[in-house]
Amino acid sequence: MKFGEWKRRLERIWCRDEEAHELAEEMRLHVELRARKLGSGEEAHYAALRQFGNRGSVADASAAVWGWSSWEKFTQDVRHALRSLRKTPGFTCVAVATLAVGLGMNTAVFSVVNAVMLRALPYPQSDRLVSLWEEQIYDRHGEGFSSHGSSLGKAGGPKRTTVSVANIADYAASPAFAAMASFDSHPANLTGTGDPERIGGEAVSAGFFELLGARPALGRTFSAEDDRPGARHVTILTYDFWQRRLGGDTGVLSRDVMLDGAPYRVIGVMPRGFRSPFHIVFPQDSGELFVPAAYPKSQLAQRGDHDVNVVARLRPGVGVAQAQAALNAISSGLQKQFPQSNGNFRAVLAPLADDLVRAVSGPLWILLGASALMVLITCVNVANLMLVRAVRRQHESSVRMALGAGRWGLVRQFLTESLVLAAAGCAAGMAVGFGLMRALVALAPTDTPRLAEVSLDWRVFGLSAAVATLTGLVFGIIPAWQASRAQAAEALRTSARSAGSKSQARWRATLTTAEVGLSLVLLIGAGLLLRSFLAAMGVELGFQTEGVLAMNVNLPQARYQTAESRYAFFRRLEERVQALPGVRAVAFANRMPLRGGWGTGIFVDTAPDQERVPDAQAVGTGYFETLGISLLRGRVFTLADREGSGPVAVVNQEFARQYLDGRDPLGHQLQRGQTWCRIVGVVNDIRRAGKLERIKPEIYLAAAQTALYPVRLADLAVRTAGDPRRLVNAIQQQVWALDRDLPVTNVRTMREIISESAAQSRFDMLLLAVFAAVAVLLASIGIFGVLSYLVSQRIGELGIRAALGASPRRILALVLRQAGAWIAGGVALGLLGAFALTRYLETLLFQVKRNDPWTYLAAAALLTVVAATAALVPARRGSRADPVKALRYE
Repeated sequence: MKFGEWKRRLERIWCRDEEAHELAEEMRLHVELRARKLGSGEEAHYAALRQFGNRGSVADASAAVWGWSSWEKFTQDVRHALRSLRKTPGFTCVAVATLAVGLGMNTAVFSVVNAVMLRALPYPQSDRLVSLWEEQIYDRHGEGFSSHGSSLGKAGGPKRTTVSVANIADYAASPAFAAMASFDSHPANLTGTGDPERIGGEAVSAGFFELLGARPALGRTFSAEDDRPGARHVTILTYDFWQRRLGGDTGVLSRDVMLDGAPYRVIGVMPRGFRSPFHIVFPQDSGELFVPAAYPKSQLAQRGDHDVNVVARLRPGVGVAQAQAALNAISSGLQKQFPQSNGNFRAVLAPLADDLVRAVSGPLWILLGASALMVLITCVNVANLMLVRAVRRQHESSVRMALGAGRWGLVRQFLTESLVLAAAGCAAGMAVGFGLMRALVALAPTDTPRLAEVSLDWRVFGLSAAVATLTGLVFGIIPAWQASRAQAAEALRTSARSAGSKSQARWRATLTTAEVGLSLVLLIGAGLLLRSFLAAMGVELGFQTEGVLAMNVNLPQARYQTAESRYAFFRRLEERVQALPGVRAVAFANRMPLRGGWGTGIFVDTAPDQERVPDAQAVGTGYFETLGISLLRGRVFTLADREGSGPVAVVNQEFARQYLDGRDPLGHQLQRGQTWCRIVGVVNDIRRAGKLERIKPEIYLAAAQTALYPVRLADLAVRTAGDPRRLVNAIQQQVWALDRDLPVTNVRTMREIISESAAQSRFDMLLLAVFAAVAVLLASIGIFGVLSYLVSQRIGELGIRAALGASPRRILALVLRQAGAWIAGGVALGLLGAFALTRYLETLLFQVKRNDPWTYLAAAALLTVVAATAALVPARRGSRADPVKALRYE
């Protein structure tokens, strides 16, 4: 079609009335001219009209040539749909509200899934970025194994560990990589700008920012000269830190900031919004600045120390599989060259975007699946309403067909009404979805990666529109098809109060049964998660949490260079805090339970050639009393267990079960490094990593014997007689009395820590429970609405039954029998569907099987009771039908 034709047709949309008037005048002129040729008078005029033909058909044909007849028909159908929906405000409001709930939930969940898992990382060509880690090949570690780093992602499972700095150069030499950089958490004490503050930071190798494709807003990034031991201390700030603590000072590049008691020259400021991979995974540990990693020679020579995270950029044209093959070859070479440290380790990689969100991807996909079920339930519910409405309009459809409307015209009209309804539901759903999205963000665990990026972007809008369109077609196709099958003559002879054909009744039964079944699937899923959550909350941690307050006191390396000086500080702090009113016990350690840990390789005297890797902690003398960990045999640490005395250790029961075949550990010895420690006590098992984690072998080393452990003392715990929160300021004053530049951070009661550790499980359970509750409500409304309609349509039949002697109880049973068939069919369908789909929940369940019979029975019983209650109301109304009034309808 030429441009002129397009232009003419577009112009006709705005001047159709004028052109129609001109066409009518032209046709009138043609008729008059033909009449003059035929003679004069009325006979000639009528003859001319007959020869000219149907003026309406000519007008329609002209409109088809001049404009877009399909567009005009569509707009006509839309206007008719709006008038029709306006005439039934009750139906329209219920349908739109139902769609708003279903589409809103789907929009909210998808907005989170989109931001967390689907949206590209905020780096140029982020699809070429990969995360690299090391993992065990067998269930043992290499000689001298130690891991102090914070693992970035969650791929690889329990055999994953951070990377040895000494191995990075070998991996980076592979031609598969364009660049490779390492990084790890490096928090620091900030002083000199007000009260001391513990801030989050990262130690990164040179080339880290260039690899990510990030350029500073001010200054420069780290050079190779900056990233070496002994170089001048320099730092790069984040934009937020520059604004918050330095007031956006434009002369910041000539300033120093005091970190851990040492001056660091600011050489750059990153742009607004820049976030490193570490900050994406751990958003609660807000990154404030970066320092050069500057690994010392001793660390570069120790391949058994696994301490850092690694990110790499693939060369163009190189895929993940090719890069992994290259790494496999390098790992094999290192295993042969360094069998003691590398013999049991290999390098593994995965796309960075996948690795960052691996911990939450499973629960989010399950929630997205649940929201998809909600959309299906919504479709079924509205389709049932539309089908009932179509039966009510059967008389109207018959009249239209009798007047010449085609079957396609009726189908088009019903589908248009469905799409108009879906559009209204989509608009309302977007509004509901925006509110639910904000609620999800507020309720989601704070450590969910990329949670701050959740928004309703174009992808969410596009999916919502597509789902709404598909939804409109799905719930509109059945009523449209049923309307197209209407027979004009038969329908005009029937009463307007008809219950519809048998096929329509079957469709209503099928849709109602499907709605009940889908609701039961969600209800069973929510029940399984609820039972799992309750089981987890009922697990004993093995230590007492009531009245215990935990906090971090991080000692800067510049002023506390030795382990002895750090122990002396905590010993003095312990004495000061112990003297505070209301304090019952005080403990210090490298990490308290639920706040991290340390694993190390050891040997036991019963098997001196077999390395074991238990969890390990360096603890003060008050540790077991403060946390309420029971002593079972032997003794705990005393002040006599100090540097220079015989090295001692305390172990848990699991240590004896796994490493000593259940024998009494007292008197046995364990070796860490070159030192043998005598086991002097056995304490109760604790779930150090949380209620959902298994109990592991544990060794406790005396904090005073500083040569036994490489970790830094940093945690303090206090047991109080009352509310432990009341002592926070007093404890802070005692810390400042010893060192005015030390901040007290990460202050939490143990109950708060436990609650935070269960946040993900609680979030999953809560959302699925809400979905199930809404689904059950929609199913109940669907049963109530359909049964109410059927009772109103069968009021004549029920009246005749009553007139012939049927008791109200029998009529009630008659109506309920039909509802019972729907409910029973839905329950059977839902049980089968739940059995098939709950396998995707297995990874989220704790001490509960996915086919737990009690959960299935309880969910089925609950849904049956709710649905039967909804059916009872219209059934009772039908049983009370007045025979005289009912017979009037006949």
